[in-house]
Amino acid sequence: MDEEIREERHFCVFGVGEREFLIPKESVVQILDITKIFPIPGSPDYIVGALPVRGKIVPAIDLAKVYNIERINYSENKLLVIEVDDEKIGILSDITPFFVSFDKEIVVEDYLDPKKLYEELKVKQPSTNKNNENIL
Repeated sequence: MDEEIREERHFCVFGVGEREFLIPKESVVQILDITKIFPIPGSPDYIVGALPVRGKIVPAIDLAKVYNIERINYSENKLLVIEVDDEKIGILSDITPFFVSFDKEIVVEDYLDPKKLYEELKVKQPSTNKNNENIL
């Protein structure tokens, strides 16, 4: 009875258009139905707005605009709230996100590194902001 202990990695799967992406499960804070997103004037087109989540304002990101993917349906979107470096961001998903596990040896495609994604999307506010704070 020499049972081998398999190491697994756990991911959250979400959809943008006809593509599915994976993000580490430990980055996911929550999954929300979208009720109202408030626009942010002057923000990049991939930031569709912001909404309050657990007492914080969270920007909602549309990866279809980042990766030039044709979006199928805007009406059924969910918001996948992730945390990166103590900051929360929301990602629109065309499907209800779900969780999967893979053996550590399996190579996963369409993996999004949350920290890398956050760094790519981070935008400096206009120079009138003396603290040079980020929108994202």
